[in-house]
Parts: sequence; C-alpha cells; structure tokens
Amino acid sequence: MERLYVVPNDVCKITGKKIRYAQQLLKKLREDLKKGKHQLITKKELADYLGIDVENIVLD
Repeated sequence: MERLYVVPNDVCKITGKKIRYAQQLLKKLREDLKKGKHQLITKKELADYLGIDVENIVLD
C-alpha cells in the first residue's frame, strides 16, 4: 500500500531541491492550509500546490 502523506524527503525527490527547501515548502503549505504543526500534508494537497497531477507523485 502506498503512503498518503508527504515527508520532506519525498519533496526533495519530486522537486530536485535540497531538504531545507522541502521543509520550508511543507511549512508554508501547512500555514496556507491553516493546519497545525502536527497535521500532515497529503499527496493531493502537495500536487495542487505545485500545480502537477497527483498521479505524478509516487511515494515508496
């Protein structure tokens, strides 16, 4: 079964950027969605934010 939630290492693989960028991106996305620190970001939310299809995000 594939994971539903995204972690900074996943963002690194998707964007090709470094880990610090991925952490900042997830933090900004969490703020924009008015989520708390403990709440996770889903694949769909990340795909919508980055403007890509959710099918393009494959998590191990």
